[in-house]
Amino acid sequence: MNTIIVNKEQCIGCKICFKACFIDVIKWDEAAKRPIIKYPEECVQCMFCELNCPKRAIKVEPDYDSYLFPREYICRMNREEKTNG
Repeated sequence: MNTIIVNKEQCIGCKICFKACFIDVIKWDEAAKRPIIKYPEECVQCMFCELNCPKRAIKVEPDYDSYLFPREYICRMNREEKTNG
């Protein structure tokens, strides 16, 4: 699962990360005026939240091992096609 880290000390509560997240992974805590990472497992690693944060208070750490088609599988599949082709 991807890890999305919010530095609460740097966050200014501007809602830009919340608005940038078109997948709806980031929710907004109105009382705390801070983002909540509600569904990190649904993150598509677009990095819009991280790229648009004016204070660099949010960071996305992708989990490359969670991809459906790991590199090893793709390489094996290519070798099999060449052998059978």
